[in-house]
Amino acid sequence: MQRMAFSNAHSSGRRLRGLLFSRQGRLSDNLYALFFLAPVLVILTIVIFYPLVRVLSYSVTNASLLFPNREEYIGLENFDYLLNQDAIFRTAVKNTLVFTFFSVMGGFVLGFALALLLNENIPLRNVLRGAALIPWVIPGVIVALMTLYMFNGEVGIINYTLKSVGLIEEFIPWFGSLDHAMLAVIIANIWNQTPFYMLMLLAGLQTRPDELMEAAKIDGAGSWARFRHITLPHLSKVIMIITALMVIWNFNNFDLIWTTTQGGPVNATMVLSVYTYRQAFVSFNTGYASAIAVLWLLGLLAFSYFYIRAMEG
Repeated sequence: MQRMAFSNAHSSGRRLRGLLFSRQGRLSDNLYALFFLAPVLVILTIVIFYPLVRVLSYSVTNASLLFPNREEYIGLENFDYLLNQDAIFRTAVKNTLVFTFFSVMGGFVLGFALALLLNENIPLRNVLRGAALIPWVIPGVIVALMTLYMFNGEVGIINYTLKSVGLIEEFIPWFGSLDHAMLAVIIANIWNQTPFYMLMLLAGLQTRPDELMEAAKIDGAGSWARFRHITLPHLSKVIMIITALMVIWNFNNFDLIWTTTQGGPVNATMVLSVYTYRQAFVSFNTGYASAIAVLWLLGLLAFSYFYIRAMEG
């Protein structure tokens, strides 16, 4: 038995040495790969995996920043209260879905239109491409402050323009209205994110085979037929990636809404990111905020899985 154990240990040592060292005694490719990947793994562990584990552990406790020494395990009570009793949470979920859907759809449609336009051989095309990126490079907080001034209920340029062209009779208190606050935030968000869609779709259009377009023109296909049967199929993967990314991005949008409305008025613009922040750093309910974050993460994972499956199918 001792001889067999020694033989097994010896063979295991040889296999390990074979993985780490080459026949010439030099470090193997596996060990080199481990050395190069180690910093990335350490960063991922510190930035992603460790916080994720802490959030999961907090979500089943009554952890509070005010009383850190009174943390107790409470099982699924946080989740039960969220799903069955918390009306603000349900409002935040609904507002997040509305905000995300219209932001993504609006930005995608406008970005696609700009990409198609700027892909054509028009005067000053390169200048217009650069100018179209300006909203995307402006920091989110600056966009939010600009939105506050532009949608100001008394001196904002949006009200002034709408009244000048006869679309409204009186100035609208955008961020003080339950009916208009979310609309104002969505419009600002679409303006900010449209250049991203334009840039990605324009890059995809640049790789579209010219031979197919010329052959379609020779066969008598019109503009709509070429767009439907050549352009859209060619961009399908790009569309899938950018829409999935922007859904996740908008689900996590915080700076625009927090700077403009902080979730008001009367929770009209309360979204999951703002509600989680309020629970964690205003009410100091770390455990409850972690439970919201866990449900939020599960929802995004489910969306990503089924969306990618549907697009690939």
